[in-house]
Amino acid sequence: MCEEHQPGDAIGSAWTAEEALAMDGWLIGERGFTLEALMEQAGARVAEEAGALIDERGLARAVFLVGPGHNGGDALVAERRLRAARPALSTALWRPLQGEPRPTLEAATLLVDGLFGVGLTRPVEGAARAAIEHVDASPATVLAIDIPSGLHATTGAVLGAAVRARRTVTFVGPKRGFFVGAGPAHVGEWRAVEIGFPAAEAVAWRDARRARDAGC
Repeated sequence: MCEEHQPGDAIGSAWTAEEALAMDGWLIGERGFTLEALMEQAGARVAEEAGALIDERGLARAVFLVGPGHNGGDALVAERRLRAARPALSTALWRPLQGEPRPTLEAATLLVDGLFGVGLTRPVEGAARAAIEHVDASPATVLAIDIPSGLHATTGAVLGAAVRARRTVTFVGPKRGFFVGAGPAHVGEWRAVEIGFPAAEAVAWRDARRARDAGC
């Protein structure tokens, strides 16, 4: 039987982790995008959202929490673009998995979370967990890239520890974990943005894939 969802059904219209990862493969393998081009577009959208939060909340500094994967690459692009757009703004990169010391995170700080993305499936441990706990204990305003680090994108489970964001800027569409489990307590406000191609095309591709897998 084919799964049906009513209009406005947030869970049914959201993306699972597997679907989001498969979309990247589709864009690169069939649509001709490069990973670098996708990260450049994603980083640009994150920089725009970061600038909006800085203006809304009167923030004076931005720290970018950088992980080893694609979200880390998005964070690097976002920092570069924000620094270019606002040369008077103090920005910094923080790579805890490379042994960099944790920065002071004050109330006037924007923390951009690019530690882990939708591909995370294992519990967060060690330096990564200590970094997340430092962020959550601080008064900084947190902007998560695609999904708060440590939150399972499909189930909304906290994988050991998870960032609590004020806002999440997510690519193409929300992830299912935003709405279930611990997701609502960690995602904050969320905004879906396009990254160089119409989101409607990706949704049509995903829905056709769902229907094929269901035998519809």
